[in-house]
Amino acid sequence: MKSITVAGETIVYNELGAGPPLVFISGLGGVAAEWLEDMKHFATSRRCLTLEHPGLGGTPQPRTPCGAPQMADRIAAGLVALGVDSATVLGMSMGGAVAQELALRHPNLVERLVLTGSFAKLDTRAERAITTLVKLMGTGDLKLAVRMFYWLGFGAEFYERNLSALDAAVDEYVADPIDHGVFEYQLEACLAHDTRGRLAGITCPALVVHGTADLLVRPYLARELADALPNASLVLMEGSGHSCNWEQPALFRREVDAFITRTE
Repeated sequence: MKSITVAGETIVYNELGAGPPLVFISGLGGVAAEWLEDMKHFATSRRCLTLEHPGLGGTPQPRTPCGAPQMADRIAAGLVALGVDSATVLGMSMGGAVAQELALRHPNLVERLVLTGSFAKLDTRAERAITTLVKLMGTGDLKLAVRMFYWLGFGAEFYERNLSALDAAVDEYVADPIDHGVFEYQLEACLAHDTRGRLAGITCPALVVHGTADLLVRPYLARELADALPNASLVLMEGSGHSCNWEQPALFRREVDAFITRTE
């Protein structure tokens, strides 16, 4: 991991490869390390970058409200400081919300968008689910809450096939948890996000990828997102849950590669 200072703020980032930039934006509670395998794949022909959100990677918690627009502005400033003029931007879940704001607020920086497990606005079911889990993580049984997050985050087949690994991941997280303040400000960012009336302003090519078995952000929200974007295509990954890019990584990467190739 590396760091830069922009307007007095430290931004921690990871970088791999060379070529046209490809930027990864993490979701709720997500960290840069989660993208490493994807970065290795795309780094054969691209400069892959991921910037940690505030409060992660040793950076301080935000002192002011930090919604998707503010996270997008921060990423934009970081990309400019790193010499990026324009990039393919890939956002997962909340990261997709940030990517939408980045395309709206800094369109010159976004050549194309990939949105996975994302939404223009959460429905009531999703709002209540993530609110309950985040609050439980802060005040209740952390291990149970993280286990429930994983249960909601993966499709049934993947979950059953990877029980031991997921249980180990729960234990690993509980032993060294992220500061709960990160979840609190990111929860508020998710709840406040609503680009439904502005998506027509995103004219760059977009790919919306979503799992058909997503229990958290239901697939109809992906269809609404793709329909509202002027230049978008939709790929539904059969049987995958919210984390479809991790459940079917080879298929996900093929779809992203194909999208980039046909829109270059």
